[in-house]
Amino acid sequence: MRVEMKFRLEEETLLPYDLNYSISSYLYRCLREADPDLADWLHNTGVHFRGKNYKPFVFSRCTFSSKVNQKDAMKVKGRLAFQVDSILPKVIHRMMEGAWMIGHLPLYDKCFPLQEIQLLPPVTFQQKMIYQTVSPIVVPIQSDGHVVYCHPLDSRFYDSLRFSLKNWYVLRWNEEFPEDEVLHIQLYRPEKFQLRKAAVLIRYKNKNIKGYQVPVIVETSKKMQQVIYESGLGSYGSQGFGMVQTWKEGKE
Repeated sequence: MRVEMKFRLEEETLLPYDLNYSISSYLYRCLREADPDLADWLHNTGVHFRGKNYKPFVFSRCTFSSKVNQKDAMKVKGRLAFQVDSILPKVIHRMMEGAWMIGHLPLYDKCFPLQEIQLLPPVTFQQKMIYQTVSPIVVPIQSDGHVVYCHPLDSRFYDSLRFSLKNWYVLRWNEEFPEDEVLHIQLYRPEKFQLRKAAVLIRYKNKNIKGYQVPVIVETSKKMQQVIYESGLGSYGSQGFGMVQTWKEGKE
């Protein structure tokens, strides 16, 4: 269940590029306004599964109707918008309720009035889908005691995506992903891929996180395609990473 939240920027405003933590904090606050118990569960635990805690929501990067990039900040005006999705519709319902109760988005020393929450139309899933990222895909792995962020030219990137998705599949459908089902993920138009251009470095609290904005083509079951759409690809979805939207063949 995907929604887009839209806010008004009446005056030209300077904002930092890295807004993930601010948006994540705002979404938890929305939940807390509408359902404190749900907010505490999601923030402190989430879904405990196979030794890990999963936070079942994902959100996109912010888009602006007017944006001018500067060296250390962006100058924005007009409309600020971002999308939110979850495998648990209740989470989205409560976020919507809380957003209307708060009535604005606080970012640093500014408050942006809530203009609209739009329920996006459902997607018709097919066994072959093309997705574009609306927030970077992050694939962290442990290597010699350190966290390394895999890139889309590394086979471990796709191994990790498949492993994570199979866990999300169980959380979404309460059943294991069938062993005889294909789950094939690859770059769309790999001949056009440029690693440096696709890389995005985002500061989340006091940590630098490296992800990649890339289109991918996925062949799998329709039920798994829905999992991809609702939970995202890779890690840190609740911190604003890995959200995808459908893409049409041939779109540049």
